[in-house]
Amino acid sequence: MASRPRILRSVPDATPDTAPVVAEDAIDPAFHEETYLRAFPDIADAVRRGFLPSGLAHFQQSGKAEGRLENPAYLTLLAARERPVAPAVTVDTLTASEQGTLLIIGWVDDRTDPLTTISLDMPPGQRVNWTSIPRLSRQDVARSLNARTRHPFGFLLLSTGLGGQTAAPPLFRFESGAEAAMPRDSAVTSDADLRDMALGALVAGAEDKDPRSCFSLLDQHAGLQIAALNKQIADRSAAQIQIQRTGPHNARYRASVITTRRGPADQIVPRLTLMAAGANASDIEYIVVIDDPDQYEAALRAARVAELTLGLSLTLVFQPLGDGTGLGDAAAATARSDRLIFIDPSVLPRDPDWAFTHDALITGLPAEQTRLMGGLLYHPDGGLAGGGHDFTRAAPVRPDDAPDQDGEVRITTIAHPAPAAATHLTRSHPSAAPSPGFLSVERAWFERTGGFSRQYFRGGPEELDFCLRALTEGVQPWIHPLRLWSFQDGSAARPRPTGHGTILNEWLLHRRWDAKIAADLCRRHEA
Repeated sequence: MASRPRILRSVPDATPDTAPVVAEDAIDPAFHEETYLRAFPDIADAVRRGFLPSGLAHFQQSGKAEGRLENPAYLTLLAARERPVAPAVTVDTLTASEQGTLLIIGWVDDRTDPLTTISLDMPPGQRVNWTSIPRLSRQDVARSLNARTRHPFGFLLLSTGLGGQTAAPPLFRFESGAEAAMPRDSAVTSDADLRDMALGALVAGAEDKDPRSCFSLLDQHAGLQIAALNKQIADRSAAQIQIQRTGPHNARYRASVITTRRGPADQIVPRLTLMAAGANASDIEYIVVIDDPDQYEAALRAARVAELTLGLSLTLVFQPLGDGTGLGDAAAATARSDRLIFIDPSVLPRDPDWAFTHDALITGLPAEQTRLMGGLLYHPDGGLAGGGHDFTRAAPVRPDDAPDQDGEVRITTIAHPAPAAATHLTRSHPSAAPSPGFLSVERAWFERTGGFSRQYFRGGPEELDFCLRALTEGVQPWIHPLRLWSFQDGSAARPRPTGHGTILNEWLLHRRWDAKIAADLCRRHEA
């Protein structure tokens, strides 16, 4: 049999020394495909057309050598991608006033990434940062987000003294480092409207709709801002007063009665007829503050009638945009006597010779008992409506509070249904604070102490604040048996504040005095 030819093939060594080695380039950790294509549109276009398999291929072939990862366009996009995403933010209100006050109201869903700072860039090259931000309850937002937790989604910022400059969009910063800018055109309104908007939002945003919740919101800087705004409004109004004097023009008078018009101006003459009927009443000048422009002409007519029929010295102080705050202060500057008597429009003398009695007290008693004094206010039925103020402490809020922790200070008006049986209330006696329907004060001392505070909303407890301030300066207020009718509640001689304003007034009064004079007065009372 013939043998078949053998075909010899060379079999290479499985592991020769010269075997080729395939090297794989490690991917640069700074490389990101999507960011690379966004930063370099020409490379992205080549990938779409099929000329390049990917951005990575280009980077490995030539982009690395070209330093593409150091290109500013790529670095900016990469930094933005790595930055955390900010929570949802909405600015509902961005309102400014020409006087430089700014109000921002909105909401943010920061349940997982808390809001830490709100910033505003102000020209020229200044930045304002807020880290204490009142948080409001927003049930509408909670319902739309289907939130089961009682999270305060709302926020409010009120800032004065920004100079009326237009601010850049507010920038919101969060705990994670995320940021969100919210462009929004700002509306323009008055300081008074801004204040009312802020107060309304704070009260509506209180979690429990009670004074304690509102107080906690006002404690977060908003209360001080609103108080400062009230003073700005009052100061601006006081600088714009106009004075119209009628009747006799004596150089000096025994006293100056200051009251504020409340209601139609045609009530001025009947009121003066009752006040100026007795002895010594003609030695007093009468000052009426008019803050309603619609009542100017009627007030001028009333002044001419008073001059012709009563022969009284009457000064009309026109205070436009007074807003009920600082009215007594502005009028005091026009007085031509050394004695200021602030009388509420609802208060009238019970005794026709009240002016004579007032003069007798001033001249017959030591100056320490008359420097600051009040009278006794009676209801039309004869009951005592206002015999000063009383200070008591409520029980601690929680039973486990520290034994030395004081409860809330309560301020009540002293009243009595049968004052004839309560002689200790109706004779002359020192008092922490007389009822503010009638307050007589030595003018020089009034001006030296700065007068009434203008930080309260539409007046409110200005007189009570003034009396407590007097105690800190060593002046003891007194109540003397000057009997007067009170046809309302004998409260401050100012237009009544709204419910929102009442909350602000109570907050300011308690925060200013509870830890000072009021608490000490409570201890004296309890002793």
